[in-house]
Amino acid sequence: MLPSIIETNAEAIYASKPSGMFVHPTDELRRSGETLLTWLRDRVGHYVYPVHRIDRASSGVVCMGKTSQSAALLQEAIGSKKASKQYIVLARGETADVFTCDVPLSRKKKEDPVPACTHFRKLLSHSGFSLLEASIETGRRHQIRRHLARMGHQVAGDSTYGKGKINEWLRNDFGLPRLFLHAYHLDHPEIKTLPRQSLIDPLPSDLLVFLRLFTGNPDLWPNGWIPDTEGTT
Repeated sequence: MLPSIIETNAEAIYASKPSGMFVHPTDELRRSGETLLTWLRDRVGHYVYPVHRIDRASSGVVCMGKTSQSAALLQEAIGSKKASKQYIVLARGETADVFTCDVPLSRKKKEDPVPACTHFRKLLSHSGFSLLEASIETGRRHQIRRHLARMGHQVAGDSTYGKGKINEWLRNDFGLPRLFLHAYHLDHPEIKTLPRQSLIDPLPSDLLVFLRLFTGNPDLWPNGWIPDTEGTT
């Protein structure tokens, strides 16, 4: 799948990143090929400035500043308590309807853990799995995946923290192509010249096709997302 531009304004570009693509190059990943940053740069014809990132295996909405000044404003906006980022994630096991994990996480091995907090809301459950909306207060490395794994609810398709045999079953029997984790919603306040934004990036076709096959409901989420999930089963 290819990236796409969701929205753009004078200060920023909001794009949908596909699974398997890095947000920006790093020293460790110089051989990774095209990144979202380089893809956007080539489309708009000038350099863009990364503001935040999501995992390579994840998909979803990411924003970039058009200048270093606008990137700084975006970082301030997204880092504020008024901002929100929500993800859709399929986790192993039957979870509570609403729950929170605030286990501290270390950034790297041999580093002291730092505060981390993720809130979860169950959208539906099926065959021993729970589809969740995850809202993060902090942005630690693999935060959602690590928090769910700590609670025994490994993310479907997670080759790092998940269960290999279960992932193999989901892939072979239902066609799960990758990690089921998608950043579907980004909302940040107005700050100075930066306008408020509230963006939805619907569940991509690869995950939606799998989910419909897995639940046996070919009509599930016809638009890729139902903002009001009340009544789902």
